[in-house]
Amino acid sequence: MNAVPPVRSGPPRWPVALAWGALLLAYGLAVATTGLGPVGVLQALVAVVVDHPAGPLVFVLAYVLRPLLLFSATVLTVGAGHLYGPWLGFLVVVIGANGGALLAYGLARWLGGAWATRALAGGRWGPLAGRLRDRTFETVLTLRFLFAPYDAVNYLAGALKLRPGPFVLATALGSVPGSFTFLLFGASIGDLSVLADGRLPSLDGRALAASAALFVASLLASRALRQRVARREVAAAAEGPTP
Repeated sequence: MNAVPPVRSGPPRWPVALAWGALLLAYGLAVATTGLGPVGVLQALVAVVVDHPAGPLVFVLAYVLRPLLLFSATVLTVGAGHLYGPWLGFLVVVIGANGGALLAYGLARWLGGAWATRALAGGRWGPLAGRLRDRTFETVLTLRFLFAPYDAVNYLAGALKLRPGPFVLATALGSVPGSFTFLLFGASIGDLSVLADGRLPSLDGRALAASAALFVASLLASRALRQRVARREVAAAAEGPTP
């Protein structure tokens, strides 16, 4: 009788995890060696893409790959607003942010496995993990409205193997207020080159006020959404189990 060959579950995950860890370490060492913080990295990116015909595409690519380095999504969104204004900047950010979210989600989903599910099942993460599984769309949408750390939500969603459809839709819709908030803030910033002289750039008061208004509106929307979910849970509990 021929022996049954072992079933392969796909390529090994540890080399990918090791390569990702090495990339993060190299980036951390580069930042520590050069002294460039997020703003310095943004200035370097702006210098590369400004006035270049392929600049928006390069910026989108940087945004998509950004989660691999855990680089701040907020900083890049502000940079897109400064470079391209709120409208073209919004197109750049929407494509880049959603592409990066899918990259982080897919990577965490592939690397996560059963151990991640067990690790997130109890303790402080247990209730959030349960809500994300049971009400993926509403929970992710609320987290986006609350400006929760963008990458943390993406990686957590992937590790929990949430349904991709509700996650993608909630991310696309829920990121709109935050994107415009920081795009308008970026559009309000004047010449960034004055930072090299230790001075702060000037700010456009109207764009800054619009950014602040959107920030408050997003927080109010998240509160209304949470209240709606809470009322629905109370109503479901009052009805009792279905016979």
